[in-house]
Amino acid sequence: MNYSLRKKNKIVKYIVIHYTGMKNLKLAYKKLSDKNSNVSAHYLISRDGIIYNLLCPKFKAWHAGKSKWRNNTNINEYSIGIELENKGHDFGYSNFSKKQYKLLKKLIIFLKSNFNILDKDIIFHSDIAPNRKSDPGEKFYIDKIGIQRFKIKRIKNNYSIDEMLFLYGFHISYIRKYKIFCIEAVKRSLNYEKINSSQSKKFSKDFSNLLFY
Repeated sequence: MNYSLRKKNKIVKYIVIHYTGMKNLKLAYKKLSDKNSNVSAHYLISRDGIIYNLLCPKFKAWHAGKSKWRNNTNINEYSIGIELENKGHDFGYSNFSKKQYKLLKKLIIFLKSNFNILDKDIIFHSDIAPNRKSDPGEKFYIDKIGIQRFKIKRIKNNYSIDEMLFLYGFHISYIRKYKIFCIEAVKRSLNYEKINSSQSKKFSKDFSNLLFY
């Protein structure tokens, strides 16, 4: 199992949701447990509804990779990683199971209570590394676990796409360098069936409705 000690001045404030992106649960479990794989996570939830606690959250897992969110870099330092069994885009992406949603909801309630994590800080792998990752993807519906990530007060009538990307949480360097990937990540959060970087009026409206109340 790969892990590191968290730095003393770093506190857990994010939950990062992933999919395994492997052909089956056995391979995913083996990879996440293998010290030679250079990856790990705190929890793994199978399609059949089993939670595997792979690593105590007080330790830093290696699930996020090179990542940024808001003003933070190296999100592993601040986060708990949850992997959901799913073959992913490369091996046959499918809907997540009802049992996965049920157990994920229970796990997140537990983690929110123990680490004082807010709904807005429950984020996706594709959010923190939009140029590299697409999980948990457009078939993951966060409303099924009772989480509302965005409750931003609107202070003006119109926002540019760049402004909304910043309010969404993308690190400013990602917006400047990987804007098209950030847009694709937002479309995954919006559960679009077709994922691309086009900036239509519909997308702008949907994005606005996602962020603001």
